Amino acid sequence: MPHVVRRRRGVGAALTLALATAATALPAHAADAGQQGQRDFSVTAHRGGPTRTLGENTMAAFRHSIEAGATAIETDLRRTRDDELVVLHDSGVGRTTNCTGPIGDWTLAQLDRRCREDTSGKPLPHFDELLAFAQRKQGLSLMVELKGSNWSVVQVRRVVRQIKDARLVDRIALSSLRVTVLERVRQLAPGLGNQLIASGWRKVRETRGKVGGYNVPADALTRTRVKRLRKHGITVVGGLSETPAEWQRLQRLGVDGVVVSKVDAYRSWLG
Repeated sequence: MPHVVRRRRGVGAALTLALATAATALPAHAADAGQQGQRDFSVTAHRGGPTRTLGENTMAAFRHSIEAGATAIETDLRRTRDDELVVLHDSGVGRTTNCTGPIGDWTLAQLDRRCREDTSGKPLPHFDELLAFAQRKQGLSLMVELKGSNWSVVQVRRVVRQIKDARLVDRIALSSLRVTVLERVRQLAPGLGNQLIASGWRKVRETRGKVGGYNVPADALTRTRVKRLRKHGITVVGGLSETPAEWQRLQRLGVDGVVVSKVDAYRSWLG
């Protein structure tokens, strides 16, 4: 039986910027290839952009990130015991809420009734709540990771249907560590963005042609590799980078975006 515990825990700040090669907009060739459509990931808040006082993947963090200039929210989707969709990064609820145990041990009703996020004191956001939020924020894009590997066709179809019903296909991309999950996304919604989170270049070689984009560690990228993918209309995002030297190198490589956690340093570097 899942448990509720009494404790609070601070959450470290993390904000991700997907930065364009020229400045803070996606390069023209991305739009020409039709990879991102109307999606703007030039400033993407990782896990919603938590701070010391705003927990990750919370509506409060989402609002704060937009006010700070984010054009997109990166977040995570998991399923409850009764197969409902909630916004949560971990496989369990213990790190970010006053409850314990795997998310799969809880029904949505139990979560809403008993579990509260540490910093906001509110329940975990539902997926439809996130979609409604995006509808109200004109121009906001979402990058949503389908967490875990066990997403059936029926379950992926439900996610896609909710996105279509919200009329947000052109503002959302689904990501995953599993190519099979993204293949289902492409089959069900060819116009919906999709991105494989690759651990290295070998994964890219093994899956090329099966997904629409990649998030690849920066040290696995070269100019030739990026050009080869770009030539075939595949989006390339560099992995986490922390220094001006890394940002400059990734720009020279011609990637569509990079992942940055030191927002202040990045903005200072931009001048």
